[in-house]
Amino acid sequence: MPAALPLPGDLLPLGADLTKRLDQIRWTMKTGPLVNGLIKYLVDDLGEPQEVLTSLDRLAAATGRDADDVRIALAELVEAGDAQVHRGQDQADAERLETHQRFRLVMNWDHFHETRMRLSAGPTPSD
Repeated sequence: MPAALPLPGDLLPLGADLTKRLDQIRWTMKTGPLVNGLIKYLVDDLGEPQEVLTSLDRLAAATGRDADDVRIALAELVEAGDAQVHRGQDQADAERLETHQRFRLVMNWDHFHETRMRLSAGPTPSD
Protein backbone atom coordinates (compact mmCIF):
# COMPACT_ATOMS: atom_id res chain seq x y z
CA MET A 1 0.00 0.00 0.00
CA PRO A 2 1.48 3.40 -0.91
CA ALA A 3 2.13 5.91 1.89
CA ALA A 4 -0.29 8.39 0.27
CA LEU A 5 -3.20 7.41 -1.89
CA PRO A 6 -3.37 9.04 -5.33
CA LEU A 7 -5.81 11.87 -5.96
CA PRO A 8 -8.77 11.21 -8.29
CA GLY A 9 -7.22 13.44 -10.96
CA ASP A 10 -4.10 11.27 -10.92
CA LEU A 11 -6.13 8.20 -11.94
CA LEU A 12 -9.07 9.54 -13.94
CA PRO A 13 -9.49 12.20 -16.57
CA LEU A 14 -11.53 14.90 -14.78
CA GLY A 15 -13.15 17.95 -16.28
CA ALA A 16 -12.09 21.45 -15.22
CA ASP A 17 -15.29 22.02 -13.22
CA LEU A 18 -14.94 18.81 -11.24
CA THR A 19 -11.23 19.44 -10.64
CA LYS A 20 -12.03 22.93 -9.36
CA ARG A 21 -14.76 21.58 -7.08
CA LEU A 22 -12.47 18.88 -5.67
CA ASP A 23 -9.77 21.50 -5.02
CA GLN A 24 -12.33 23.65 -3.16
CA ILE A 25 -13.38 20.67 -1.04
CA ARG A 26 -9.76 19.88 -0.16
CA TRP A 27 -9.12 23.52 0.77
CA THR A 28 -12.24 23.61 2.97
CA MET A 29 -11.20 20.38 4.68
CA LYS A 30 -7.84 21.98 5.48
CA THR A 31 -9.05 25.43 6.51
CA GLY A 32 -12.31 24.51 8.28
CA PRO A 33 -10.68 23.27 11.49
CA LEU A 34 -8.34 26.29 11.53
CA VAL A 35 -11.22 28.75 11.21
CA ASN A 36 -13.26 26.84 13.80
CA GLY A 37 -10.38 26.98 16.29
CA LEU A 38 -10.04 30.74 15.88
CA ILE A 39 -13.80 31.28 16.13
CA LYS A 40 -13.97 29.08 19.23
CA TYR A 41 -11.35 31.28 20.89
CA LEU A 42 -13.11 34.50 19.86
CA VAL A 43 -16.52 33.27 21.04
CA ASP A 44 -15.77 31.11 24.08
CA ASP A 45 -12.77 32.94 25.54
CA LEU A 46 -13.35 36.53 24.42
CA GLY A 47 -17.18 36.61 24.20
CA GLU A 48 -17.57 37.70 20.55
CA PRO A 49 -15.65 40.98 20.69
CA GLN A 50 -16.32 43.52 17.97
CA GLU A 51 -12.59 44.04 17.63
CA VAL A 52 -9.37 42.72 19.10
CA LEU A 53 -5.92 44.28 19.06
CA THR A 54 -3.63 41.28 18.62
CA SER A 55 -0.94 39.61 16.51
CA LEU A 56 -0.56 36.27 14.77
CA ASP A 57 1.77 34.96 17.46
CA ARG A 58 -0.70 35.89 20.22
CA LEU A 59 -3.59 34.22 18.40
CA ALA A 60 -1.40 31.19 17.72
CA ALA A 61 -0.59 30.84 21.44
CA ALA A 62 -4.25 31.28 22.40
CA THR A 63 -5.54 28.71 19.90
CA GLY A 64 -2.73 26.18 20.10
CA ARG A 65 -1.95 26.57 16.37
CA ASP A 66 1.06 27.98 14.61
CA ALA A 67 1.10 31.47 13.14
CA ASP A 68 0.78 30.23 9.54
CA ASP A 69 -2.42 28.34 10.45
CA VAL A 70 -3.84 31.45 12.12
CA ARG A 71 -2.92 33.51 9.05
CA ILE A 72 -4.88 31.07 6.86
CA ALA A 73 -7.88 31.20 9.22
CA LEU A 74 -7.85 35.01 9.23
CA ALA A 75 -7.65 35.13 5.44
CA GLU A 76 -10.64 32.78 5.21
CA LEU A 77 -12.69 34.94 7.63
CA VAL A 78 -11.82 38.06 5.63
CA GLU A 79 -12.65 36.41 2.31
CA ALA A 80 -16.01 35.25 3.68
CA GLY A 81 -16.87 38.80 4.81
CA ASP A 82 -16.87 37.84 8.48
CA ALA A 83 -13.87 39.96 9.46
CA GLN A 84 -11.52 42.74 8.49
CA VAL A 85 -7.89 43.19 9.43
CA HIS A 86 -6.58 46.72 10.03
CA ARG A 87 -3.14 48.17 10.67
CA GLY A 88 -3.60 51.72 11.83
CA GLN A 89 -6.50 53.19 9.88
CA ASP A 90 -5.84 51.11 6.76
CA GLN A 91 -7.15 47.69 5.89
CA ALA A 92 -4.37 45.11 5.81
CA ASP A 93 -3.90 41.90 3.87
CA ALA A 94 -4.20 39.04 6.35
CA GLU A 95 -2.01 36.83 4.17
CA ARG A 96 0.88 39.30 4.34
CA LEU A 97 0.94 39.95 8.10
CA GLU A 98 4.23 39.33 9.87
CA THR A 99 4.01 37.00 12.86
CA HIS A 100 4.77 39.71 15.42
CA GLN A 101 2.87 42.60 13.74
CA ARG A 102 0.01 43.98 15.78
CA PHE A 103 -3.30 44.47 14.00
CA ARG A 104 -6.96 45.05 14.77
CA LEU A 105 -9.23 42.15 13.97
CA VAL A 106 -12.69 43.61 13.39
CA MET A 107 -15.43 40.99 13.36
CA ASN A 108 -18.79 41.22 11.61
CA TRP A 109 -20.73 38.88 13.90
CA ASP A 110 -24.07 39.65 12.22
CA HIS A 111 -22.72 38.44 8.89
CA PHE A 112 -21.01 35.49 10.54
CA HIS A 113 -24.22 34.28 12.22
CA GLU A 114 -26.34 34.89 9.11
CA THR A 115 -24.12 32.79 6.88
CA ARG A 116 -23.25 29.90 9.20
CA MET A 117 -25.25 26.88 10.28
CA ARG A 118 -25.69 26.14 13.95
CA LEU A 119 -26.03 22.63 15.21
CA SER A 120 -27.49 21.94 18.61
CA ALA A 121 -27.69 18.69 20.53
CA GLY A 122 -30.33 19.78 23.03
CA PRO A 123 -33.85 21.18 23.07
CA THR A 124 -34.29 24.48 21.30
CA PRO A 125 -35.41 27.54 23.33
CA SER A 126 -38.89 27.27 21.79
CA ASP A 127 -39.35 23.68 23.11
